[in-house]
Amino acid sequence: MARLSGHSSRLAGTTEIISPVTEVRVAILIPTHALPPLSYRVPEHLRGHVRLGSAVAAPLSGYSRLGIVVGVEEPDEDRDLEDVREVFEDLALDAGLVRVCRWVCEVSAVPLANVLRTALPPGLDTRSYRILHPAPDWSWRRGSVVARGALRRALGPERLKVAEEAARIELTPHCPPPASEEWTVAAPEAAPDFGRAHSQRKLFEELRAGEANGVRSGDLLAATGATRATLLRLERRGLVRFEKRPAVAAVHAASGGVKLENEDFISRDLDGFLEGAEARFWRLPTVDHPAVAVAVARSAVERGEQALILAPEIEGVERLKGVLLESLPEGCSVAAYHSGLGRGRTAVYEAGRAGEVDVIVGTRAAALLPLPRLGVICVVDEPNEAFRAEPGYEGLPLHARDIALRRGGDGGASVVLLSPTPTLRLYGSGVAELPARLASSWPAVRLVDMRGTGAVFSATFLDACRSAVENGGRVGVLVNRIGPGVSVSCNRCGAVRSCPVCDLPLALHGTGRLAALICARCGHREAASENCPQCGSLRLSVTGLAAGKVRAELRAALEVPVGLLTAGEKSEADAPVVVGTTRLVQNLEWALVCVPDADSLILGSSIGSVERGFRTLYRAAESARIRLVVQTRNPEHYALQAALRSDYRGFAAAELPKLRALGYPPYAHLAEVVISGPGNAVRDAVESRLRPKLPLGVRMSALVPAGSDRSSAWRVLLRADERREVAWAATIAARLGGRKANGLKVLVDVDPEEV
Repeated sequence: MARLSGHSSRLAGTTEIISPVTEVRVAILIPTHALPPLSYRVPEHLRGHVRLGSAVAAPLSGYSRLGIVVGVEEPDEDRDLEDVREVFEDLALDAGLVRVCRWVCEVSAVPLANVLRTALPPGLDTRSYRILHPAPDWSWRRGSVVARGALRRALGPERLKVAEEAARIELTPHCPPPASEEWTVAAPEAAPDFGRAHSQRKLFEELRAGEANGVRSGDLLAATGATRATLLRLERRGLVRFEKRPAVAAVHAASGGVKLENEDFISRDLDGFLEGAEARFWRLPTVDHPAVAVAVARSAVERGEQALILAPEIEGVERLKGVLLESLPEGCSVAAYHSGLGRGRTAVYEAGRAGEVDVIVGTRAAALLPLPRLGVICVVDEPNEAFRAEPGYEGLPLHARDIALRRGGDGGASVVLLSPTPTLRLYGSGVAELPARLASSWPAVRLVDMRGTGAVFSATFLDACRSAVENGGRVGVLVNRIGPGVSVSCNRCGAVRSCPVCDLPLALHGTGRLAALICARCGHREAASENCPQCGSLRLSVTGLAAGKVRAELRAALEVPVGLLTAGEKSEADAPVVVGTTRLVQNLEWALVCVPDADSLILGSSIGSVERGFRTLYRAAESARIRLVVQTRNPEHYALQAALRSDYRGFAAAELPKLRALGYPPYAHLAEVVISGPGNAVRDAVESRLRPKLPLGVRMSALVPAGSDRSSAWRVLLRADERREVAWAATIAARLGGRKANGLKVLVDVDPEEV
């Protein structure tokens, strides 16, 4: 680790040196505390080496802590400040990336230290010390790296502080060593007789044909199809030996030569755009996304720049990496970046930061990677929810789309966001659009009106399934959920119980005499009556069909194997008919796609249900090669009609005015606050401790149940025209929890994708 300190004069690496500064603001990287940036003095021997983005050791509570310089201040001799102790050149961040991190903090209510950690090497240990001059009674040797906790236990807090002040130890941020890999090396001059041991002969010949210094054992077994037992037999015969070597960064060289379908047309459409630092979204079929990634990466590489391709999930990242390796010019370097790499992710991080990788394909974890030559960012499948961490989970609760747009604007990189159905908050945000490309084919669509029938499946639905199976095709049956539904509709006329104020479907809470219909936005409440207010029918039911029920009834009706694909269960996935939840079904290709209950998609109780339903139906049509069958009791619904006609603009024209009227993104910003605890305590906290402290311009909704159990979790929405205002209000709301006396747990989510 290259550093500058009072105890060392080592300096390595190149940084942007600015005029010497004497006072800085430092964000201390303590993930368990939301500390604001603190002020420190820069000692004379470090001036000229500290800039915006520098990683420094700064004292806090007597110990050195790793921090990032996030601001430079005017000197004030009247203030008594502590000195910055060291500068870690190898951990410095670009000033532009620091500005992006500060923006993320301001608009997401996430502590700045947590945001900065995502831009630093994964697995970075910030609480260890190197032993420089051990005392006679210490058990550690010079050069040992010891955790602060172990030092405190052995020396005590005060002796630890004294040891650091006396330069016996120094803070040493470091990453875990790279994982080791097993290599197989052939014994020199070996000429064995294998006789009938054909598997051993094949494996040994493959090893000899490889590199002289050996082959990775895993690669060797994969290339030959041999088993581990065969390899061990060779080792016992003394013909090979095993070596443990540090894993290298998973950076691969492209082979080039493979031309993707439509790549020439896509490159022509992109021609000229990527040379300027602009942002565009592009509506084009999902099947064309890999060709766009290739064209974007090729353009960046030709200009000597780096390309960052973001995909929502690990499987998609690996698929894109394979396509890029086959299609990009020979010698172009490509690497994947995601949590599945384990400790190998650190090596990719370092290679990318050093500019040694031309193209990085990653999940949302790659959105803040420091890339010195970054020229273009491409976000594949922009609406995907996996681009945003859920509050309380690892990662940033901010969509990668927003980070990419901010980073492109601040750092001068072009940004391309891909989806046939971009989110309305992007479509209505003012980001410019590239000329749309429509799907070259669309399935035959059959819309089945289920009003007046209580059947789960129509004759049309079942006949279509039988016909597809008899012709050798596979059928994907898309269901929206695996548990009970929440909205109530009439089986006879299709009417849905809606809020008279917001025109949103009311959510069902409770059962029996305690059942009530409640609006998730304004809190309107009414009794869950037994008859339809439109036609008087008693045939009311909740929307949605559970996957297990659909599978069982289809198996009985069709008398063929029926598989199941959900997040929690995968059974008979190769069956001719497969029932699955939205994401798992729409990512595959089927001869026939069936949607047994479209109402569960478009008639949810949240404002985003209509948009999600439209997108799901559109993607269902994309994944159906021949035919799409949709059952509904609301065949005239505008979202349903627009999706089946592939009419995105028509849907947007109908839905955006509703979002404007209700005060939802892209026309306003909001924060969802979920408070768990006794109802009386929750109401008291909201009315006495939250409402009076809200900034001007922030509006608060009524308190409504957050789930079916009204006594355990409650939700309130905060709205404002400015994103920073609502984030600040969310920070205030977060302080309602954490006190043992009130027993409340609070979870805040700024601008959630799903509300």
